[in-house]
Amino acid sequence: MSADSLFQSVEKDFLLTREQLKPIVDGFNSECKIGLKTPSKGLATMIPSFVTKMPQGNETGTFLSLDLGGTNLRIAAVELKGNGKTAVHELKRRPTVELKTGEGSVFFDWIADATHELITSEAKHLFTEDQVSGKETLALGVCWSFPVDQTAVDRGTILRMGKGFTLKNVEGHDLADMFHEAFARKNLNVKVTAILNDTVGTLVAHAYTNPACRIGLIFATGINAAYPEKLPLITKLDESIRSKYPENTEMLINTEIDIFGSEAYLPLTKYDLALDASHNQPKFQLYEKMLSGAYMGELVRLIAMDFIKAGALFEGHVPEGFGKPWSFPTMYMSTLESDETPDRKESREALSAFNFVNAPTLNDIAILTRICRIVAARSASLAAVSIISLVEQQKLLENDRDDIVVGINGSTYHFYPYMDRRVRRALDEWYGKEISSKITLENATEGGSVGGALIAMLCK
Repeated sequence: MSADSLFQSVEKDFLLTREQLKPIVDGFNSECKIGLKTPSKGLATMIPSFVTKMPQGNETGTFLSLDLGGTNLRIAAVELKGNGKTAVHELKRRPTVELKTGEGSVFFDWIADATHELITSEAKHLFTEDQVSGKETLALGVCWSFPVDQTAVDRGTILRMGKGFTLKNVEGHDLADMFHEAFARKNLNVKVTAILNDTVGTLVAHAYTNPACRIGLIFATGINAAYPEKLPLITKLDESIRSKYPENTEMLINTEIDIFGSEAYLPLTKYDLALDASHNQPKFQLYEKMLSGAYMGELVRLIAMDFIKAGALFEGHVPEGFGKPWSFPTMYMSTLESDETPDRKESREALSAFNFVNAPTLNDIAILTRICRIVAARSASLAAVSIISLVEQQKLLENDRDDIVVGINGSTYHFYPYMDRRVRRALDEWYGKEISSKITLENATEGGSVGGALIAMLCK
């Protein structure tokens, strides 16, 4: 089969039209409403954060935050300087596969060790002698980019984590307790005063910069979104909880939109199904597996394997190493799409990770790059679905708002070539440019660190 014929087939499956996106948007809208009334037990969506305050941008002070995402642990001392300005002094660590799949207590001890290093070394100058010595308790805001059944702003039960984390003896335990036990083992006087998902952190952090922000979106290793919901609509919360707040109160919701979607309405291709079958958590996070940074490279590899088998790529020879699942990371896609060097030198360097029978031709690199573009274009369209569904859930366009601000953070959005433009284009195609222009996509930075510090400050 020729490359052109193969591309026609792949593009038909991956380049989604508005009509193909509509069942996904409708499905997400339904899942929002179901999630708001379904108790957050086990695998849950639409999780109440118990955060009912948003920053105004004029708050000041220094606060401690911890941010655990799919790739990195970041512990920070955050200076809020007012006027939406911040300074972050952080320590970053990357957990090994052994830590991510091992005993939970060992993982939390590893976090406690890093926290001790920040307080006593990296950012010691920001703390008083009593805080460094442990005589005075330090408050910590924890951004946890995994599902938690939150029962208060500083309490929450750890749910199934995802993103490669399969910690033992953690699920079902209170997150704050796990931290406090580890801090006690390491003789640290640190107290968790706020727990928030990193997407809630992104929303709060960007609201410090722009109080008009209505959606926080993280598009990185995974995808997730947060937004403020009217408290009377969060019927999963007991009336005894809802009655404590004024009627017009809004509470921030961690949607866990990464686990939205089902085979009933997601346009899963044979490549999506093959990727899912090779994953250590099959049938979980199907939507996220279609678009996020953890998975795009593998989708490209699977498509490329069909081109190779058809003799349309690499002269029909599978390069040594390329046939191994998960051997083509998304960063290689990024290199291919951004490469403007003569003779595609940067692309060749990326592909040097594999052993070829004959060196890739310019045509080979062009074909592989086109596959990358197709996969990335679908990722952008599917990421836009998260924005569209939350704009509709809040009825923001019905209220004739022309200042709908979406704060977006995450490596896939920020660093993957043209991804920001592609998400913008997907919104334009859905709404039409006149209506779409009411939605502003803004880069949200330091969502976990600054958001955690802000919530610690707002809820102390």
